[in-house]
Amino acid sequence: MTRAAAVATLALAAMTGGCSPPASPAPGERYPCVLHPPSELSPDMVVEQHVVARFRGREGEFDAVMQKRGAELLVVGLGPMNVEAFVIRQVGDDAALTQRLGPRPPFPPRDVIVDVHRVFFKRLPVPAEDGEAHGRIDDEDVTEVWRGAQLRERRFARQDRRGLVRVEFGPGCARDRCAPRTARLVNEWFGYELLLDNRRFTWL
Repeated sequence: MTRAAAVATLALAAMTGGCSPPASPAPGERYPCVLHPPSELSPDMVVEQHVVARFRGREGEFDAVMQKRGAELLVVGLGPMNVEAFVIRQVGDDAALTQRLGPRPPFPPRDVIVDVHRVFFKRLPVPAEDGEAHGRIDDEDVTEVWRGAQLRERRFARQDRRGLVRVEFGPGCARDRCAPRTARLVNEWFGYELLLDNRRFTWL
């Protein structure tokens, strides 16, 4: 895997073959997920990441920084020499994109924030023992798999059974603090895969 930073938006556009999403819900229907305001999420933190995105045999990669602080959640895509390529900002229950470099990312900003919530913030109460935990978060059925006192997988299923989303966690997501070294998100709704190399967590 190449570690040199690529232009984030160019990498994503190359992955999808253009600037339109690889798949989409029905006209007028948003990608399903309840987004809670950042003020309701915890903990506050900064995560420095390297992201690899795969779709239909194509691959794009870029460096990014995710920051959740108080009432604001930011995802910053970085280009060469750590120049900001784009910033996605969530305040309230929606997200907006500020484009600084290259073409627009192929996914709406809200969809990017949805993935961030699924990996870092949408979680069940921590179980006392290993095994599978089941519950409901907003309008989705959620299953978490715990092994060796660590969270290893989280699955989201809608009642209509469309768009199962799986998040596989590498070491580091323990009961007292979840800081996984890696995470793999498989999104069947859009048909893509994200590999997150979480290089550093900073707690705010």
